[in-house]
Amino acid sequence: MQEKEICWNITTKCNQNCRYCHRFLNIKDLTYEENEKILDNLIKDKVANITWTGGEALLYPNIIGLVKKAKENGIKNKLITNGMLLAQNDEIKEICDYLDSLTLSIDSVDNKINADLGRGENHYSNIKTILEYVKNKELKVNINTVVSKKNMDQLEELGNFLNRYKINSWRIFQFMPLRETAKKNKEQFEISNIEFEKRKSVFQKFENIGRVDYRQEKDMEDKYVLLVANGDIIRTENGKDVKKGNALYQNLMQFMN
Repeated sequence: MQEKEICWNITTKCNQNCRYCHRFLNIKDLTYEENEKILDNLIKDKVANITWTGGEALLYPNIIGLVKKAKENGIKNKLITNGMLLAQNDEIKEICDYLDSLTLSIDSVDNKINADLGRGENHYSNIKTILEYVKNKELKVNINTVVSKKNMDQLEELGNFLNRYKINSWRIFQFMPLRETAKKNKEQFEISNIEFEKRKSVFQKFENIGRVDYRQEKDMEDKYVLLVANGDIIRTENGKDVKKGNALYQNLMQFMN
C-alpha cells in the first residue's frame, strides 16, 4: 500500500526572488491555529509524509512547532528550503532535530549566476554552511537543481562541489513555466528537451551522490496533492492548477488516491 504524502506550501512568502520560480504568489497565510487544525486532521488520517515548502517554509511563524508536532505523531518530515534562514539564524536550526530529510535548492556555484537567477550572490556560501552543519547528523540531504539557459553549461562545477558531501538524492528539474513568475520569464530560461537530455550525462560522475532523478513538466502532472497557504487543495492537470477543495472544511484523503 502506498504511503500517504502531502506537499504543504505553508506560505507563499519568500526571501529570494528567483526569476524562474513557479511557486504560487500572493496567497494569504492561515493562522497557526488553522494550520494546526489541518495537521490534526492529517494525523488522524494517518498521513505518513509531509513535505514542507513554500515560498520559503521557514518564514512561516513557529513552523518549528508544526513540524515538531508532526514528528511526535509519527509523520516523516521533509523540508525544502533555499537555505538562507537556515544558514544565518542559529535558532531556526532546531528544526533539523525534527526532520527526516532536508532538501536544499542550488543551481550554481557561480555567484554571478546565482545573482542573475535571483537567489543572491551569497547563495553558494549559505548552502555550503548548511552542508557543513548537517554532515554529521542523521538526516538525509537532497539537492534540487533547475536546469535552464542560465546554468546549463556550468553543471559540472556544481557537481564537483556537492560531491564533497554525502548527498542522498540529486533531483534535476528541467525549467518548467508552470505558473506565475516562471511563465512570465519563460523565454529567458526555457531549454528544449534535447538540450536537457544532453546534460544528463554530467550528473552521473559523482560517487558520493546516491541517486540522480530527472523531472520534467509531464512528471509533475497529477503527481502530487498540493496543500497551499490558504488551505486550498490543488492538483495540476493538463498544465493547469485545479482546485479540488479546502483542507479546513474537507478531508484530503478523497483526493489522495
